[in-house]
Amino acid sequence: MVSLSNSRLPAVDIGTNVVVRVPDLDRGGLAPRNVLAFVVDVRFSGLYLLGTKEALLESLYARNEFTTADNNFIKAHDVPSSSLSLRSASMITSGSKQGFVSCHCKRYSIDEKCICCSKNMKSNSECHSNSSCKNK
Repeated sequence: MVSLSNSRLPAVDIGTNVVVRVPDLDRGGLAPRNVLAFVVDVRFSGLYLLGTKEALLESLYARNEFTTADNNFIKAHDVPSSSLSLRSASMITSGSKQGFVSCHCKRYSIDEKCICCSKNMKSNSECHSNSSCKNK
């Protein structure tokens, strides 16, 4: 079984660009389905440490959790030493945080108590229930 898996998914060298699939539970409505990453290190019998342009990914990944990319978009000097979860990396890559934050205010508000207003975001359909909001 291991030899069959190794024949279908060959080992990946350090410095290779890979595409990591983001699980549907960790993905927001605007977040991409995949995150482009860079193989930083190989550890513990075939587990890979991956990094993005934003940060290193917190988890170690097995070979069956990613595929190799056709082009090299990320270089070694582009990966910072800070760590980040895959969910956060997906959110930053999308360029929008609106799919992950909602305020649940009971009435319209334009002050700093509203999470949307304090983060300079427009309110979405889940915010302020059905009241007329001045932050739309």
